[in-house]
Amino acid sequence: MNEPQHTNPHIMRHSVLQLHFDALSFEMVRMRCEVLLQQNIWNEQQQKLLRDNQLLSVALLQAGAMNVNTSAQLQQLTLSSQCDTLTQTLNRSIMLDRISQAISMATRQHSRFAVLFIDLDKFKPVNDHYGHAAGDAVLQQVSARLTAAIRDSDAVSRHGGDEFLLLLNNIKHGRDAALFAGKLVQLLAQPYQLAQGTVSLSASIGIAQYPFDADNAQALISYADAAMYRVKQQGGAGAR
Repeated sequence: MNEPQHTNPHIMRHSVLQLHFDALSFEMVRMRCEVLLQQNIWNEQQQKLLRDNQLLSVALLQAGAMNVNTSAQLQQLTLSSQCDTLTQTLNRSIMLDRISQAISMATRQHSRFAVLFIDLDKFKPVNDHYGHAAGDAVLQQVSARLTAAIRDSDAVSRHGGDEFLLLLNNIKHGRDAALFAGKLVQLLAQPYQLAQGTVSLSASIGIAQYPFDADNAQALISYADAAMYRVKQQGGAGAR
């Protein structure tokens, strides 16, 4: 009869410890792999987030550029709708509105203002002799002189062709408009610089004052126009 074999307890403990160690090592390897996997996922997410941020930045820059461009276009459209393209002065409809506003203000404040109708004398020969580009250059210089001569509260417009309107707000005395118109006659008689040389012109100016000469915008313009025409009949280069 065989006797039972007894296992060495030291060997048993060593085997158990070895099993625990192997299990622990496996778990550590698994955890390390999991950490690396999560790290790779995090890196990919960060890279995607970085790319998304870059795309967003580009989109914001493009949107900002489009907004600036759109604002500039809107400003240009607004300016174009209010101003004469050649001279950059007010157009006829806007000036008519300004005069109507001046009537309302003068009525409330019991003040007066004047409308000056300006027409260049013998402007047609400039176009005929030097060409339309030269005529345009003269008109631009005329508008620049008129704009520089008036106050911020006043207004200048190109009425058509070589005709301009000035709105002189809140004048103190009736003679002030006539004195100012006389200075404009001298100012506009100064030579104009062209590519081909210099030319000299004169101007005829008619004056209408509110509330004495007319009570609405169109009537004031018509009154000043008629006064200007009388100056031209007398030889031009004057104001009345």
